[in-house]
Amino acid sequence: MKAKIYEKTLPPLPIYPSTTSVGLNQVGISRSEGYPFDEIFVVKSGSGILNIEGNSYTLQENDMFYLHTNVPHEYYPIGGEFVTGFLSFFGSSVDIIRNYYNLGNYGVYEQKSSGSFKSKLLKLFNNFDSIHEASTLSAMTYSAVIAFFDEACKKEYTPIEKVHSFLNANYAKPISLDDILSFYPYSRTKLCTDYKKEYGVTLFDALTTIRLNHAQLMLRSKPHLPLKNIAEASGFGDVSYFCKIYKKKYGHSPKSSL
Repeated sequence: MKAKIYEKTLPPLPIYPSTTSVGLNQVGISRSEGYPFDEIFVVKSGSGILNIEGNSYTLQENDMFYLHTNVPHEYYPIGGEFVTGFLSFFGSSVDIIRNYYNLGNYGVYEQKSSGSFKSKLLKLFNNFDSIHEASTLSAMTYSAVIAFFDEACKKEYTPIEKVHSFLNANYAKPISLDDILSFYPYSRTKLCTDYKKEYGVTLFDALTTIRLNHAQLMLRSKPHLPLKNIAEASGFGDVSYFCKIYKKKYGHSPKSSL
């Protein structure tokens, strides 16, 4: 999948995107003078190496990382694929965001629950070329950036946030309430009530959305894969059910996303 680049003339709003992708297979990148915009990444699949300021980090699926503007760095795949979703951004609010989250020149955040960021990044990516109002583009960019750092910089999770993180990390597997109750310290009723209160939807509706978002990303980044493989990798055991529920959510069949 290609990255999208925003090149239109923009009014003075607080933040804008420069480039974005929801699933780019990264090749080796070496920037001796860094990059002219701040960047945030989530590793979608595969693994890679990030070298920056004398440190070397191995990046795996679900890891997130941040690179400040003009900081020399390099990153490259280990062996096979190294697929990331990313967003580069700029504007007057970037320093405010950096100060709020106490960010340095870079950050590496291992095994985070990146579902909210992925969802907002996908929404931004899908509308990147069709947004006519600069204010809408700015708001969507801000929302994605904040979702990234809210998760990346989080130190502790509430019990219900741990449930949400579990869903994002294990969506490809069969998940039952008993699986969640093995670590959630309260009753089944409280689990369902608290989850809907916190996230506005039922737990299993949220799980379905997470799975569908992942499927949509796979359809865009790996269009050569059979639907059966994409369905299974996204947590759907039945292809017919997957196609039915995908069309119900997005208004078209999975094949139409290819």
